[in-house]
Amino acid sequence: MPEGLFTPNLRKYAFSKGTAHLTNSYVTPLCTSTRSSLMTGMYPFKTGTQHGVFLPMERSAVPLEYPFLPQNLKRIGYKNYLIGKWHLGYCKKEYLPTKRGFDYFYGYYNAQEGYFNHSTAFFDKNTNALVSGLDLFAEVDGVSVPDRTKNGIYATHLYTAEAIRQLQKHDRRKPFFMFFSHQSVHAPLQVPPQYRIFCNPLIMSRWRQVYCGMLAAMDESFGLLMEYLKDSGYYNNTIVIFSSDNGGDPKAGASNFPLKGQKSTIWEGGTRTTTFIHAPKSIKGFVYRRELFHVVDWHATILGMAGLTLDIYGDGINQWDLIKTGIPKSQERTKFVYSLDPPIFAIRHNNYKLIYESSNEFYLGDGKVWLYQISTDPYESKNLSRKHPKLVKELLRKIFEYQRFARKPVRTIIDEAGNPSNFNGVYASGWCE
Repeated sequence: MPEGLFTPNLRKYAFSKGTAHLTNSYVTPLCTSTRSSLMTGMYPFKTGTQHGVFLPMERSAVPLEYPFLPQNLKRIGYKNYLIGKWHLGYCKKEYLPTKRGFDYFYGYYNAQEGYFNHSTAFFDKNTNALVSGLDLFAEVDGVSVPDRTKNGIYATHLYTAEAIRQLQKHDRRKPFFMFFSHQSVHAPLQVPPQYRIFCNPLIMSRWRQVYCGMLAAMDESFGLLMEYLKDSGYYNNTIVIFSSDNGGDPKAGASNFPLKGQKSTIWEGGTRTTTFIHAPKSIKGFVYRRELFHVVDWHATILGMAGLTLDIYGDGINQWDLIKTGIPKSQERTKFVYSLDPPIFAIRHNNYKLIYESSNEFYLGDGKVWLYQISTDPYESKNLSRKHPKLVKELLRKIFEYQRFARKPVRTIIDEAGNPSNFNGVYASGWCE
């Protein structure tokens, strides 16, 4: 059983009046595909983002034909801020956050970076060399300026201060949307030593201790932001959403116990995440919402929070009324796609989850099948596929139907044109067409 972690601020708001706790909230197995789903309201297999994560120096990006959430919010008068991680494409100006609806961005473009040096390093198989460069930028209107002045400042502290600074500057006559995309608690495991006092070395492994400290720092950040919202008068009219983009990685200190699986897998431990919404003006008391919710729903739901009247957007459902009152305004979610990334396919239909592993790289042909009744077996311990052959056949048919709408993955090979050595040591934009 996992050791207790120090998260007093998160627990305070996660279980307080004005909070709805989503107990069946799902994301995709990896960060790029989840972020793509949030921004577009579309399943990754439809946008071509279903296969792995974007790497540094790739030409990859979410196709420009899909409007992003802040672009839609901007149309109704919102000012939009992104602080922290992007990871949705950066090789040319059109892919940058402030060309896809954000008015201001401060953070990093790739999957991960050092928490103190704000640099990204990875092994380039093309050249058999380690590539390293600064990945910290301030950006307005597609103009990306590297920030070389923050070496030694812990990322969690840096992004918290920047988020508050932007809110202090915000024109109160306009509503705002802030996507505070924390780096914590992603690898690499790094934390200032003072946060380890909250983590018991007698019962925690070394990496679990560091992870615990990183989470404590992130919890502190959450508390500071909530305190600012109260002190500034924003609190009562602000909706705060807390969630994650994939399950934890046990190799990097995390634990998904008692769920099966981890980050990058389609098991519940890789796709089911802790999510709560704190909205004191809209939610009465403390409530659990046990209905299915998928990351593609956030686009429609946030537009609903902003006052737009719509039932669906893309593949997503506006669940704001359900979250507020427990009564859906139109439709409830009864099914969703975990992943369609050959050779692994997984879908949900009511309480049943079907996993299909093809015997080759294509969806056709023989393969292995698992069927679980998640409502009674959330740990995925009893394969019911032989017990319900008709249901298996029907759900396999649905997978094949979904696959007809799949888009070729947009991942590309690494391009040396994007090497930081070409841009004075930074992961700059503007090197691809």
